[in-house]
Amino acid sequence: MLALKPDLIVSEFINDAYMNEAAVLENYGAILKDFQRIGAEWIILTPHYARPDWMGLAREREIDLDPRPYVRGLRLFAENNRVALADASLRWGRLWRQGLPYSTLLVNAINHPDERGMALFADALMALFP
Repeated sequence: MLALKPDLIVSEFINDAYMNEAAVLENYGAILKDFQRIGAEWIILTPHYARPDWMGLAREREIDLDPRPYVRGLRLFAENNRVALADASLRWGRLWRQGLPYSTLLVNAINHPDERGMALFADALMALFP
């Protein structure tokens, strides 16, 4: 991808959710250097919620803030490095307030968002462009 020298890169890595804050800062710092080297802008999307037990959750309500260290690390990294952050995780965390268990927006009730879940990503991205 770097050889193509895109102007904008949007990323969302649910598979990185195992990382703690320090690992995010280190690994994403290396990625940022690569993107800066080719002159690309970067938008980081925070990930969707996944199976409750994978996130250390006991239930699917009263979960406005994503408890994962990875997500805290993304927010910190974006703020410290002036990288745009589309915070889809916040949208997933508020679904319970609308009476929607977030797992109902996962095709497999584990980790794959359906069309409604993907729309939350689009909404988070569009919020960056008022």
